[in-house]
Amino acid sequence: MSLASLVELWSDTLRDTDQIGMKLTRVSDAEEMRIGADLARGVADMGREDADATRYVTGVAQPLLSHLRRPGIRYQVHVIDSPQINAFALPGGQIFVMRGLLEFVESEAELAAVLGHEMSHVDLRHCIEHYQYEAKLSKARAPELGGIVEMAHRLVTAGFSPQQELEADAQGERLSVESGYDPDAEAALFARMKTKFHEPSRVQATTPAGEVTEAAGEAIGSYFRTHPPSEERVARLNDMLARHRRELAGRPFYVGKENLRERVPKSSHEYVGEFHEMNP
Repeated sequence: MSLASLVELWSDTLRDTDQIGMKLTRVSDAEEMRIGADLARGVADMGREDADATRYVTGVAQPLLSHLRRPGIRYQVHVIDSPQINAFALPGGQIFVMRGLLEFVESEAELAAVLGHEMSHVDLRHCIEHYQYEAKLSKARAPELGGIVEMAHRLVTAGFSPQQELEADAQGERLSVESGYDPDAEAALFARMKTKFHEPSRVQATTPAGEVTEAAGEAIGSYFRTHPPSEERVARLNDMLARHRRELAGRPFYVGKENLRERVPKSSHEYVGEFHEMNP
C-alpha cells in the first residue's frame, strides 16, 4: 500500500469516526429543511437576491432533482448579487450561488456541474452532519437571529472535509451527466479556477525521505482543509471519465453556452449546435 493510500485511509477513518455520532442522532428531512430555512435567513447580509437570475438557475437545477437519492428534500436556489466566485449549500436543500460564479462559468453545463456538486453536499448528508458538528462545538441551537447568523457564517466559512468535497465532485458529475450535460464541463471549470486563483501545481517528492515528510504533512492537514487542490479534483474527475468513456461515447451531451448567455435553461429550450458527442 502506498503512502498516499495510507493518508486517504487515515482520512476515511477520521471521517467515519466523526459520522458515528451523527448517524445515531440523524434528523428527519422535515427537520433538516426547517433548520436550513432558518439558516438561510442568516446569509441575508451577503447581498440581495437577484430574482431573475434565481429563476434561471432554478431552471438549470430542475433536471438534476430526479437523480438525487433523498426525494424528501425540497431544494431552493438563491442567486446573491455578490462578485465572489463562489457557491455553497446549507442543510435542507438551500443552495446559494454568487453572481460572480454565474459570470465565471462559460456554459450551462459548467453551472449544472456546480449545482450538482452543491446539491450532493445536501443529498449525501454532508450539510446536516456539518451543522450538527458545528452546533456541538459551539453548544448553540441558534434560536434567535443573532445565533442563526453566527451559525450560518460558521457553516459557510468552515467548509467540508476534502473527502466530502471529492465525494460531492463525483456525485455532482453523475447528476449533471445523467441530466444530459457535457461530462467534461466540471473538470474544465476546476482547471480554469486553478489558473484564476493562481494555485501552484503540486510537486511530487523525489526521495523516500521527502515522500515520508510529504505524507505526514498531508495526513495532519488533509482532513481539515476546506477544499482539495483544483489540480487533484481535475485529475480525479478525468480518471473517472476515462473509466466510463466507452459507455458515454456516441451519446449526445449538451453544453449550453447560448442558454447561459440568454438565461434560458435547457429544460425550457435546447439550442441547435449545443450538442456534441463524446469521443471513445
